[in-house]
Amino acid sequence: MWESNLFAIGHFGLGYLLGKFSAKVTNVEIDLALLFTVSILPDLDMLFFSFVQHRGPSHSIFFLLLPSIPFFVIYRKKAVPYIVALFSHTLIGDIFTGGTQLLWPFSSTWYNLSNFSVRSDFSVGMELSIFIVCTILMLFAKDFQKLFLNKTRLVYLLLSLGAVIGPLFMNFNFYFQLPTLLIIPSLFYVAVFSVVIFRLKFSNSKTQYPKDRC
Repeated sequence: MWESNLFAIGHFGLGYLLGKFSAKVTNVEIDLALLFTVSILPDLDMLFFSFVQHRGPSHSIFFLLLPSIPFFVIYRKKAVPYIVALFSHTLIGDIFTGGTQLLWPFSSTWYNLSNFSVRSDFSVGMELSIFIVCTILMLFAKDFQKLFLNKTRLVYLLLSLGAVIGPLFMNFNFYFQLPTLLIIPSLFYVAVFSVVIFRLKFSNSKTQYPKDRC
């Protein structure tokens, strides 16, 4: 098993940069919460360590195409930013930090372009730089503000929150060991997602249980 893996901070950043660029090209709006979610979707295999090898089947081209084709057929160009963000996880994020079983189920061979450790100073510095650049761009583009104002699906936020909380509080496994420099960016995302989730839940409760009027 490869011993490298990009953290959620890096995947969020890559997904946002490439998704935002493709959204500009196709002239469509993005849902930031959904963009974050698809950028870490292949890492759902980390919930099943006992049964599935990390960066194995869920990181293959086959797995990436499985949701992408029907999503594109239904939503056409609106789906492009999310498909790009999804593919960025494997084809950029992980293939440069260890490798993936890119051609599963046709081949179990691991493909990689480099084998940088995500705990090296270089990798952590790059991931932190991506976070800083993306945060500045999100603020200027007012994507963060849209995240707070728009009605997004709660499941998107919960999945993204879980991807950040795992490395912060579950250090019992190698893949959940977060470098110190990425703690503050992770806490930043925890705060953002938690506030938006609270707002959504509070808004829904007010809608479902309105106060009686005299």
